[in-house]
Amino acid sequence: MFYLESLFLNNFRNYSKLRIDFHPRLNIILGENGQGKTNLIEAVFFLSVTRSFRTNRDQDLAGLPEQYFFIKGQFVKDDFNNLLQISYNDKQLKVVIDNDRKGRFDHLQQFPIVAFSPDDLLIVREGPAIRRRYINLEASRLNQLYFLELRAYHRVLLQRSKLLKENRNRRDLEKLLEPWDDSLITHGSAVIRFRKELVRQLAKEAAPIFSRMSVEQEELSLNYTCSFASDDNCVDLEKQFREALLKKRELEFRRQTTVVGPHLDDLCIIINGRDSRKYSSQGQKRTAALALKMAEVTMLRQKNGSWPILLLDDVFSEFDGQRKEQLLDFLAGINSQCFLTSAVALEKLPAELAGCYYKINVQRGIISHEKDGPGS
Repeated sequence: MFYLESLFLNNFRNYSKLRIDFHPRLNIILGENGQGKTNLIEAVFFLSVTRSFRTNRDQDLAGLPEQYFFIKGQFVKDDFNNLLQISYNDKQLKVVIDNDRKGRFDHLQQFPIVAFSPDDLLIVREGPAIRRRYINLEASRLNQLYFLELRAYHRVLLQRSKLLKENRNRRDLEKLLEPWDDSLITHGSAVIRFRKELVRQLAKEAAPIFSRMSVEQEELSLNYTCSFASDDNCVDLEKQFREALLKKRELEFRRQTTVVGPHLDDLCIIINGRDSRKYSSQGQKRTAALALKMAEVTMLRQKNGSWPILLLDDVFSEFDGQRKEQLLDFLAGINSQCFLTSAVALEKLPAELAGCYYKINVQRGIISHEKDGPGS
């Protein structure tokens, strides 16, 4: 089993200093809003992914007025321990695993974790940029090659768009763009292929979960849409990408930016045959977002051979009785360490979880840890 055994925080959000041990199965974190429940699981997520699920700015995580923070965690997997330390100071992030300095994203697949919060509703409700961000993170955690191709693509995209912004002779610019077009097509096509395969797997896992959690066993499907016309099997993808670039050349010259590529693609989430952004209820959108997250858990299990850590931030306030029961049954059926935040105590747990948890009370960044109760 893979789990986080202990956590130490220094100047992280509203925690000046904290050391806490966790139960390997379920940790129920209780407290009123604004007390630090989400901050605690945000630290767990950051430790695993070196990014927050709430902000893109590292400095936002530092307790005021200082601009530094430190996180240390002891992970256990198959009786082997890993000590992971992350420090932020003067806009620099340092990652150390078992005394070895690592790059920021080197351990992205080593400590798998899935977080779900009410903000994940934005994946279904808001624009394409949020869904691309979601796909990029999940694909990077499932395949290291995807992360490398995505990084290479964005480097090419940056240089190519920079060329388009410079005032050059049209003929000279055409020649300068040729090698960048080749690289954009090569790396962009690889990114699209990875994404389409991820979406196919997500749809396969998420559809039955969504159906079980729906009131009337509704249907969920996913469709990856490119910024240019492409076939589903991606056989002629590079050719289609190049043709689209040539077709949009005049538009790129006018706008001075790259207007074709996976940086403009989208994931269409379809409920009962209709675009969920336009036609679905809030309840349907919440269920779809949760089904996607639960599908991630299953996919990471298939890839790594062990269940990922699962973070659920205030999700029970968003669901009715049936969906709450379905979610708890899902947690009972997997062998995953789970962190669950709530403003109110849970009324009832499945028998599989009833004796396997710690209750952690949070008030103004102060922890009251009930280890004498169930699960001790």
